Amino acid sequence: MRTPTSTTGSAKRASLGAAITIEALDDDPFTIYQRLRDEEPVAWVPAAHAYLITRWDDVHRICRDAETFSAAVHDSPLSQSIGPNLLHSDGAYHDRLRAPLTEGLRPSVIKRTMEGAIRDTVRGLLAEFRPGEVVDLVTGFAQTLAVRVLQRVTGLPEMPVAVFTEWVDGIAAGAANYERDPDKQRRADEASAAVDDMLRDRLRLGPKPGTLLAGLTASGATFEEIAATTKLLIIGGMQEPRDLFGHALIAYLTDPAVRQEIDRDKTMIARLIEEALRIGAPVGTVTRRVTKPTRVAGQLLDEGSLVLAVLASANRDPTHWDEPDEFRLLRGHNQHLSFSAGVHACVGSMLARAQAHTALEELLTAYPAIQLAEEPVIRGWEFRGPTQLKVRLGNASGPSVGALAVAAHSAPAVPLRVLDIDRSSGDTAIITVGREKGGELPPWTPGAHVDLTFDHAGRTFRRSYSLCGDPADRSTWRFGVRRAAQSRGGSAFLVEELMTGARLEAAPPRNAFALTTAPACLLVAGGIGITPLLPMARSLAASGASWQLLYIGRDRDSIPFLDEVEALGPAAEIWTTKDRGRPVLTEWLGALPQGGQVYACGPSGLLDELTASVTGYSGISLRVERFGSPAGAAAAASGGRAFSVRLARTQKELMVPADRTLLETLEEAGVMVPSTCREGICGSCETAVLEGAVDHRDQVLSDEEKERGDLMLVCVSRCRGEHLTLDL
Repeated sequence: MRTPTSTTGSAKRASLGAAITIEALDDDPFTIYQRLRDEEPVAWVPAAHAYLITRWDDVHRICRDAETFSAAVHDSPLSQSIGPNLLHSDGAYHDRLRAPLTEGLRPSVIKRTMEGAIRDTVRGLLAEFRPGEVVDLVTGFAQTLAVRVLQRVTGLPEMPVAVFTEWVDGIAAGAANYERDPDKQRRADEASAAVDDMLRDRLRLGPKPGTLLAGLTASGATFEEIAATTKLLIIGGMQEPRDLFGHALIAYLTDPAVRQEIDRDKTMIARLIEEALRIGAPVGTVTRRVTKPTRVAGQLLDEGSLVLAVLASANRDPTHWDEPDEFRLLRGHNQHLSFSAGVHACVGSMLARAQAHTALEELLTAYPAIQLAEEPVIRGWEFRGPTQLKVRLGNASGPSVGALAVAAHSAPAVPLRVLDIDRSSGDTAIITVGREKGGELPPWTPGAHVDLTFDHAGRTFRRSYSLCGDPADRSTWRFGVRRAAQSRGGSAFLVEELMTGARLEAAPPRNAFALTTAPACLLVAGGIGITPLLPMARSLAASGASWQLLYIGRDRDSIPFLDEVEALGPAAEIWTTKDRGRPVLTEWLGALPQGGQVYACGPSGLLDELTASVTGYSGISLRVERFGSPAGAAAAASGGRAFSVRLARTQKELMVPADRTLLETLEEAGVMVPSTCREGICGSCETAVLEGAVDHRDQVLSDEEKERGDLMLVCVSRCRGEHLTLDL
């Protein structure tokens, strides 16, 4: 890499550039850019090992003049971190890799394939919030939204947001490592290797049709090319929409004129986004290599010189913008360079805009009284955005988003205090709670669960847990939590960090898994699935009924509640697969008399096997409670033909498309239906059916209830004919 020769001009440049540090740029780049534009628009900055170019005309030229300023910079920090890549390449190589991305991210394609998914994701995230609470909308909302959209559009597997965040932070640190910090490069290398491992596993299964991975594979791209492109998508797909949302929301919350205009006319959100892009510039620079001696702003640059065209500075150049440091919603033009220009303009710019627009529209509709809770923290120069954006949500309004969470339970929440936590079972915590200020708790029956609410890491979690204590004890509730392998933060916090004395909330217990009278009962539990079955077993034993419990786990060391199950006596059998292999379920089912009832809770594989096995026994009924929806349930909920639905209380007629769920259609029409799981497993959206045949797809209603047909779970079930009438 060429550095300036020791000339008088170079000495002058060093007087400014030599004083610039990466830390100073991360803290406040715009003050530095203003001085460089005024005094030295082409500045050699040793800390960045490159020239910083800061005026609009020069930056615009560099972005478009590929003949003089080549993007093929194979020793750039980005290339060092992810290898040869689309962004730092030119010509046929660049065009070949970009083509499938351009096709998959065209505005019409995004509108057709992603717009609804983005809105649904936004609404689902907002539904986890409570009016009046303080949340960090960077870590607790925008980041999660970006990851979920990224996973869908690329075809990457669903993984915890924390994993993607770690990858983004690692690779982004390397991509901005102009100072050549070995620790940053190590982080980038580790993140890059982790993405490679994930991709190999994903591609072995075959890419999902219609995704960007499928397009890249069909184009003939090599694994190395797919991997590098995926890493670019991971960085841009998380960072750009997240930071754009943050910059726009900060402007709304801090500028009364902006807020007044947006509140008056929500269509102005499009202008809010463009001005936020200009003034915030989530991506700060583009890197180019000089291919031949050339002058920029009068300064001669040698062939081979590395230049950073500073997009963020060009966007505030007063020769191109009136009052460039002011946030103006109604600018006469807003032709900013935040997504670069020319053949290297950001291919995902419309997806980032779509995410930010939908997120702002839904958030400001749901929580019009939203206010800043703390001063935002904004950092970065190459990737600049809020690292913390804490807001107080205020009162909710609007029927389709955050208010749904509040409406999920008509009874008031029960304030709780953590009394005891038993963590002796490894990855499981057994938690005992009581009413916060003492007194009796609401009653419950075996099989019941509570919907628990708790705050952690700037967001509010809602999780359902089966009660496993003694229903006769009205002073305490007890439930077990196993740390989920793909935890989004909720179970991990409860198992590892929750402290005695902490405050929680829960809705009163609900029971969609109630114990009924039968000649004999078989209880089948897998792992933490023992929790609803423990009080059932105790109740059956106390009543003198005929019952057996089969408790399946890997080994005795990993089985929670082991002592309590053994105390149930010979009717309870503990089956360890490490020593005995998998049990033959048909042998257990065959021992049940006519009219026998099976209750089961555990992993989907166990429950699916039981469901298939019990079909061979006509006189036996099966009730299951799942940890999650069965494979394909989400897709199945929106699969089938279109049908119409009449709302009896208002006589409104709605059409449910084949690719939308009934619940989604109701929400879009402004009809509030409480829904917690949206997967047909919690029962909270149970709705009365007045007319029509139901195609039941839930895991809650009994066979008898489904046959009766007067109830349905609108999150997953559909119409078996052409029309339904609901009591709504």
